Amino acid sequence: MKKIIIYISVILNLAIISAAHAQIDPHFSQYYANPLWLNPALTGVIDGDSRLNANAKNQWTGIPGGYKTTALSADFRASERMGLGINILNQAAGTAGYNYFTAYASYGYGIPVSADGLSELHFGVQAGLINRSFDPNKLQFDDQFNSMIGFDPTAPSFENFSTTSATVFDASAGIFYFDGNPFNDTKFFGGVSVSHLTSPQDPFTAGAFTSKLPMRFTLHGGVRFKAGFNFYMTPHLLYIQQQSNTVKALGLYTEMKFEDNNSLILGGMLRAGDAVVGDVGFRIKGMVVGLSYDVNTSALRTATNSQGGLELSVSYVFKHHVNPAIDIPTL
Repeated sequence: MKKIIIYISVILNLAIISAAHAQIDPHFSQYYANPLWLNPALTGVIDGDSRLNANAKNQWTGIPGGYKTTALSADFRASERMGLGINILNQAAGTAGYNYFTAYASYGYGIPVSADGLSELHFGVQAGLINRSFDPNKLQFDDQFNSMIGFDPTAPSFENFSTTSATVFDASAGIFYFDGNPFNDTKFFGGVSVSHLTSPQDPFTAGAFTSKLPMRFTLHGGVRFKAGFNFYMTPHLLYIQQQSNTVKALGLYTEMKFEDNNSLILGGMLRAGDAVVGDVGFRIKGMVVGLSYDVNTSALRTATNSQGGLELSVSYVFKHHVNPAIDIPTL
């Protein structure tokens, strides 16, 4: 029985690590509030001089060791057409101390594609590092159990790991289009991006199981239209494919604008076969605060009691409306 318990513990720990490797890259339900992860072409696509974004998510709270993800990004307009930015993300999961950390620098450049110069096509590239690690001291092995006290964390496990932390280089690229004409009641926007262009070697596989981190393809977009006096609606979509894994999401958010560029934002999204997401946000001049909650709808809902994840995002744009003639139809 003791060995069975040990094996189950090890398998569960390794399953968490494997699942974290096999899933789509760490991401947020409020994906639009983490723009530089979504698409490097969004670097500098702001109606201000600079922007800060912070994101935090506590996922699958019904399962011990569920995913906890945080991100921080900053970008600014280096010139009328050029943007520069940085993007940092960290995810921890499981009882084996699994951790996924990324840090990127990004570059974006936009060109006008309409006669009035208000519709733009942006190109972006991103390069940085991915670090993944786990803590072998948090695993339990047969040699650490004895008949007197059970598990003894001070006892040696006599297990050797070739690596418990590794860092690889990574790069991505993308394009993004938006209609920024403030006189148009209907504005389309959308983009595509490809991540892991270098197909970096997975440092935790070796020999016959050697593999590379699969490329991630992302398609995102939507349309914002005026549905009434100071009332806007934005249907949007997201499609991500990474090897055989996909995210297919459709959503809608509404925005009621008040005086002094303040507004109330309400919305929802369906991720096919995964979760239903509800969110509420507030725009206070140059700052947008968003709060959302995932209700799990997949087969995992039995283990999670249908609990998904609580998520918070904060975005702040400095020197709001640096160019009042352009109205960028994104959150």
